[in-house]
Amino acid sequence: MDQVHVEAPAFSARAASVEREFYSDFPLVLNYVARLMDDIDSAAAVTCAAFRQIADGLRHRPAGEGMRRAEVLRVATELSRQSLRPRRWFRRKRALQVTLEGFPQSEARRALRRDTVQRALSALPFEARAMILLRDFVKLSYDELAEVVDVAPRKLVHALDRSRAEFGEIYDYIKF
Repeated sequence: MDQVHVEAPAFSARAASVEREFYSDFPLVLNYVARLMDDIDSAAAVTCAAFRQIADGLRHRPAGEGMRRAEVLRVATELSRQSLRPRRWFRRKRALQVTLEGFPQSEARRALRRDTVQRALSALPFEARAMILLRDFVKLSYDELAEVVDVAPRKLVHALDRSRAEFGEIYDYIKF
């Protein structure tokens, strides 16, 4: 799955810095949710709902306190989990297979690797997938990651190592 490029809405000259800060992380959160859910169509709705929920909470905060990236990612993770709950893996629509006709050799290898990584991520349990994406893709610190996934910081490193090992096993199993 390629990155999704999103531009924040145009701001007027009087726009507050809070709005700029608010929309600056939108593409990052959208890409994280798209990879977490393995569905770009639902990812946009979940990301917008997460930002809307955080924006509603900002109204009740003191003026100097802004939005933190970890808050948005925590809300986006929880909304993704809720939207994936009713679905079962055997009821999901299968993605079209990548064909190699007309691809240059290097592009074909890159496309296969991307597809294999996405399939391996999709095979992981939700919590493991969230930890790997937040640490390795979003580049959160361990403290921020512990806050988002609600795991004690002492147990986080062990859980992340377990998740990465499981990802590696799945990747090795499905790669050609």
